[in-house]
Amino acid sequence: MTVAASPVPRAPWRLWRSPYLWLATIHIFGDSVVVLTSGLLVLCATTVVLLGFPLAAIGIPLSKGANHLVYAIAGWERARARITRGQEVPPLMPPPPTGSRTDDALAALGDPGLWRQLTYYAVLLPLAIVWIIAIVVAWSIPPVLIALPAYYSQFAASQSQLGPFTIDTVTKASVVAAIAAVFLLLVSPLMMRSASAADGWLARMLLGPSETGVLAERVTQLVESRQQVVDSVEAERRRMERDLHDGAQQRLVSLAMTLGLAKNRLGDREPSVRALIEEAHKEAKQAIVEIRDLTRGLHPPVLTDRGLDAALSAVAARSPVPVRLSVDVQPRPSLTIESIAYFVVTEALANVAKHAEAAQAEVKVTRVGDVLRVEVRDDGQGGADPAGGTGLRGLTDRVAGVDGRLTVDSPPGGGTTLIAEVPCG
Repeated sequence: MTVAASPVPRAPWRLWRSPYLWLATIHIFGDSVVVLTSGLLVLCATTVVLLGFPLAAIGIPLSKGANHLVYAIAGWERARARITRGQEVPPLMPPPPTGSRTDDALAALGDPGLWRQLTYYAVLLPLAIVWIIAIVVAWSIPPVLIALPAYYSQFAASQSQLGPFTIDTVTKASVVAAIAAVFLLLVSPLMMRSASAADGWLARMLLGPSETGVLAERVTQLVESRQQVVDSVEAERRRMERDLHDGAQQRLVSLAMTLGLAKNRLGDREPSVRALIEEAHKEAKQAIVEIRDLTRGLHPPVLTDRGLDAALSAVAARSPVPVRLSVDVQPRPSLTIESIAYFVVTEALANVAKHAEAAQAEVKVTRVGDVLRVEVRDDGQGGADPAGGTGLRGLTDRVAGVDGRLTVDSPPGGGTTLIAEVPCG
């Protein structure tokens, strides 16, 4: 964000101790030099941008180069504001290259940043004149008037004229000197502070991005960072699934096979030992089933290998409630979006099996443009309330994590319709 345009203290009696008072004076005094140098360069560069484009092979590179020159000059002005006023103005960015010289030149010609920066130097021209007058009024005239008692008598007929007033006595000269001293101590610093603040406001408005642009950029950054978090979580789910599938599950399978061999070799001997081995064998096979179900819930390998159609077909086949499935998601979305859609369907069908008392269910997964739509219907008893359980709340939170939306329509006795819409552009 932009720092305050002028760090000069507000209280007049503190202004004289602030180094920024003098740096601000130097800055606004230098505006006239900037207008005559940088301003003319920007005007020439903008003219090249306007007139160079029709020159085709020669003019297109000139237009692009002139556009970048304007940004470089504006960068010098932002650096000057940072040094003299302590003001940080975020830079404007030139149009990104498109790979086409013609398109790049057209982008340079219609670049809003180019015209904002040109406007800055155009507005700075009359302001620089105002600032010079303000500096003269603030710092030159008061010292001259403070010294008036010492030289007023040197004027002809021992009189000096101050506008409509005639200064012909030392008392009048002393009053003028006192007023000038008060003006110098209290008003002059405030004039410089106000001029610096106005100059800083102009730089912030025209040399930096607008507040809307800053907010839009921040929103973009937050969306990107959130997407990175979601993607990292999904990657961690896939890693856990691989570790369980290739590690713990394989060890349990090996253990179950070893226990089966031990049971067969033992035969009818040692009935008590055989009973223990059979119990351990049964527990090992049950653990394998549970780990397999867990890995399917995390991220089934078939989802990565073959996509939503194959993964959801397996889910529908395992469902105790008959499921009619329709999947049309071309082009295929990202793995993160596929994982969320898979999770929505599996959780919804689990709820149907546990609570709905339905005779059948229907699942439709379609992609319309950049939106993946997941619809799960059943003909059960209805009455599902997202606020009444953690399952639907978890679905809502996971869908909302990628800017999606989940709605549940479940009138008592009328079945349940769950619709999730997730952006997948």
